[in-house]
Amino acid sequence: MIRFRIGHRWKREPADPPHDSVALDLDGVNVLPGAVEEPLVEAVPALVGAVATLHAGGRLAQASLAEAHLELVLRRSGADIELQVASLSRPARLLRPPLKLDAEELAEAARVCGQGFLDDMARVAPRMLPETHGQALERALRQLEEPPRHPEELRPQPFTRRVAPPTLPGFGFALEDAEDVLRRSAREKGPALASLLCPGEVWLSLPESPVAWRAPGPPFLTALELARQAAELARAVELGEPRYSFEPSGLRPELMLDLKTGEARLGGATFPLQGKALVAAMYHLGQALAVAMSERERSLANNPYLVELTERCREGLSHLREAVQPAEESAAAVARSAPSAGSSRPLKVPGRLRRLRFENLWEQRKLTDASEGRLMMGRQGLVYSSPRMACAFDRKTGKQLWRRAATHGVAASADGYSLAASAVRVCGFEGKGAGALWLRNHDGLRLGPLLLRQYGMLFTLSDDRVALAINEVTGREMWRLAPPRTRRSYLGIHAHRALLATDSGYLYGLGMADGQVRFRISASLPFLGPPVPWGRRFVATLGQGSNFALLLSDAHTGEAVWTYETSLSLPSTPLPSGKRVYVAGELEGEGVLLCLDANGQTRWQRVLHLGPGPFALARLPGAVLVTSALGAAARISDAGEVDWRVGASGEQLTRALQPIISRGVVLVPGERVRAVDPDSGDVLAEVRAGAGLMALQSDTRLNLYFLDELGTLSAYRLGSHFAVVEN
Repeated sequence: MIRFRIGHRWKREPADPPHDSVALDLDGVNVLPGAVEEPLVEAVPALVGAVATLHAGGRLAQASLAEAHLELVLRRSGADIELQVASLSRPARLLRPPLKLDAEELAEAARVCGQGFLDDMARVAPRMLPETHGQALERALRQLEEPPRHPEELRPQPFTRRVAPPTLPGFGFALEDAEDVLRRSAREKGPALASLLCPGEVWLSLPESPVAWRAPGPPFLTALELARQAAELARAVELGEPRYSFEPSGLRPELMLDLKTGEARLGGATFPLQGKALVAAMYHLGQALAVAMSERERSLANNPYLVELTERCREGLSHLREAVQPAEESAAAVARSAPSAGSSRPLKVPGRLRRLRFENLWEQRKLTDASEGRLMMGRQGLVYSSPRMACAFDRKTGKQLWRRAATHGVAASADGYSLAASAVRVCGFEGKGAGALWLRNHDGLRLGPLLLRQYGMLFTLSDDRVALAINEVTGREMWRLAPPRTRRSYLGIHAHRALLATDSGYLYGLGMADGQVRFRISASLPFLGPPVPWGRRFVATLGQGSNFALLLSDAHTGEAVWTYETSLSLPSTPLPSGKRVYVAGELEGEGVLLCLDANGQTRWQRVLHLGPGPFALARLPGAVLVTSALGAAARISDAGEVDWRVGASGEQLTRALQPIISRGVVLVPGERVRAVDPDSGDVLAEVRAGAGLMALQSDTRLNLYFLDELGTLSAYRLGSHFAVVEN
């Protein structure tokens, strides 16, 4: 018995769009495991449409279940239909051998499922089914009601090719295409993945073992997973990890590498194997397989799955090249002439610093959406970013360098890259200049204002919840992730991972190049902000009301190390430092600072006496600086002792702003921004900013920049500084 099943939770808990489970039962066995949070308005029309295509005389069809990363490939085989379920998550594989289903029974099951879903949507949520998906589903149902068409069977041309490893260590592969999948699928312009799932095998050859490891199944899926694992192994080599172990392509036995000695253990035997050589072999396999498939059928050279695998392998091999080291003289000259961004030297004073004086420099008014605006210090100038407008100003004169405005959101980064979205298109800009670097069609969702830039890609949020990755040169959307049941997401980057935390209690670790979900963490509380990197791990905050928790997880695998729970309200962003992490908040009405060690154990807890929260943290040598929205500050040593404390500077701000440490001076935000000596706590200067202060920045010359709630951007330069000389 064949039956499509759709969950019923979406009827009891309506959401826009509805998400629920999708299953295909064959005699009571579900062949679609993991498809539990699929967008039904997309998944059901795709499944019914694929079956309808074969019913109407097609030979190949494919349907995608995006959330579960499953691809259903349907192929006509006489009076039956052959079904393959491929998983493109980790590891990429066929879930089970191909299954032969009765074509008429499958068509009837699809018709019943599609008609039932259409009736349920009309009754429960008639406005949640987009017109395009509704029309596609109705068209597929009409095709299923017509008599089936049986196309003339084409005679297959069997094909076999065996490619030995070019070097040792190396991967070889065999294509055993008895049904002529490569040519028939491509020439009939069938689904892209169906053209690549021909049977075969992949094996690993080592110097002392011609077949040390073997993986039967479609070589494309094996090569894809090995290319993914190659990137992770390359990262371990780059970080200098002593050991690394993994199951090649997700198949046992486990391969254990000693990256220091260059030895490997596989299935009880030990072999000499360098980590870098193995990475190169894994990438060469993907390239060789792409060449072999393209030689068999030239049209496969443009297959998007094969193109993506080739680009991944080419990029990975390029990263293995040794860096060219400059001459000592030129390197020293470059180091002297180009200091790192954001670095600043302490003020040159002959004695102990006692007083600073600031002078008004320039002022810009009427910046829009100041309550949601951000100030960023970039190389080109001071960048202001808000949901609908972004601009940059010269730090010395206040002259506007560039400005971007759009109806559907603007996203900007500190280095001058910006995106501007309208209802129909999104434009990409690089620094100065009125012209856009590229234009692309847009889905009309609100974009930004966050924009992160890494490895030639731009990362931002759409509609405050959907993560987007865009190529910064071409504007091509590389991937997107729309978490279900989510209203607010928080995006961050940790090395080679994009981390997306949501208010629905899920945290996704994504591959930056392809957007594949490498891991997903489920929590009982909503996430409150983006994860904060801590070495090779990250720490994230969760909370609701007075319930608060810190979660420490591995950034590579997503494995949770520990969870710390406490009744903390108004928590600050955690501050990792060495083998400790600090977080401040209110506990039983008192402001406190918590210090946890790497094992999640409380080292100490101190009452702050800085007034009500929220609080912000910054790192000082051997201590932590804590500031409050009242402008009060305290320095707490690593041992938990209060070194000094300064009181409130005026009315409470609407939020706690991050303190800034520049040129050996601490800048404490408040109604009056104060410059404080980090060692003694002496107030060196005060500049009135007002209770409406929204953002604070400082450059390497200790010039100050204030943004208030009225949209006024004020700049102050350091006029003079005074010191006491002790003889």
